[in-house]
Order: sequence, then structure tokens, then C-alpha cells
Amino acid sequence: MTAAEFELLTEADAECLLRRRLKTFIATGADPGKALILAAQVELPEAAVVELLQFGFAGGLIHRLLYAIERAA
Repeated sequence: MTAAEFELLTEADAECLLRRRLKTFIATGADPGKALILAAQVELPEAAVVELLQFGFAGGLIHRLLYAIERAA
């Protein structure tokens, strides 16, 4: 989801999306603070974040890796 697409969501839909992402990332093992930051970065694909968390990558590193990949594409 792009930031522009996120802006078009209703307040309720945006809250639901962010809560779901936050709960998913915490359940996958992310520190709650890092999970919150990752959840708010809606441009980061949820499935990719979960996969990297499962491999033991730290939240800050996931953020940098996925943004670097996005820029290179």
C-alpha cells in the first residue's frame, strides 16, 4: 500500500489496518516499540516484514533493508 492509498482510507479503516499490522508484528516477535514503527510504515509490505522477523532480523534493520530494496527497484 502506498502512502497515497493510505490517505484515502477512512479513519476506522486506517485504525484497523494499523492495529492488525501491529498485532501481527508483535506476534511474530518484534519488540513492541519497533513493531509500532514498522506498522506505521504502510509502504513496507506486511508479508516481507513478517518473513524478515521470522528470520530474526531486528526491526530497524528491516526498515532500512526494505526501503533500500524499494529505492533500487
